[in-house]
Amino acid sequence: MARRKSFAVIGVNNIGIYTTKSLLEKNQSVTLYDNDSEKLNKIIDDELNGAEGVIIDSTNKQALENNGLTQFDGVIVCFENSLETSVVTTLNLIELEIENIIVIAKNERHKKILLAIGVTEQDIVVPGTLTGQVVATKSIFDIESEVQTSDGEFISTKITITEPSICDKTIEENNLNPSKDFNIVQIKRSGKTILPEPNVVLKEGDILMIYAKSNLINDLILKLSGDKDVT
Repeated sequence: MARRKSFAVIGVNNIGIYTTKSLLEKNQSVTLYDNDSEKLNKIIDDELNGAEGVIIDSTNKQALENNGLTQFDGVIVCFENSLETSVVTTLNLIELEIENIIVIAKNERHKKILLAIGVTEQDIVVPGTLTGQVVATKSIFDIESEVQTSDGEFISTKITITEPSICDKTIEENNLNPSKDFNIVQIKRSGKTILPEPNVVLKEGDILMIYAKSNLINDLILKLSGDKDVT
């Protein structure tokens, strides 16, 4: 299990709330920052039990420094609907030399501005684009499996083994050893996580977390879920 980390989530909106919920579900420490005390207190009381709340104007760099933003393992900026607040807050964090910053951007224009002020592309998330990629991927491949992420070239998804010919054989025997184009990240079995070693015997009902190139994912899903024409 990954070590428990501390995160600051700046901005009480849908993205900030769902991000905080997900982090709490993964047993992470979260402090939520916003300048609206009534909204912040209400959401923590109603939905985010376990999170800390701090009233702050994140466009004030001194306020960020005084409230310990430099001590977190990661800071997530969630002002996707307020371009100015997002950019000023992010600039403040950069000037405070905070390294692990993730910024939510509303659109490509917002993303370009963030890139221009020094945020790396891998640290910018455009929710609409990401959702669109996932929906398109599910539609193109016509799959029931849950698509986690898609960057166009690679897909991360969970696949449940239902094909009898796969069961009771090792990963190696099923020709599922990792390559540059495909990898089994982990196996879930009866609530337990199993490392995907070559000698691990696969069982019916195993849930495989797969990371693979887009042009391979459909064949993998069909092979594991029971299409007899796929080998």
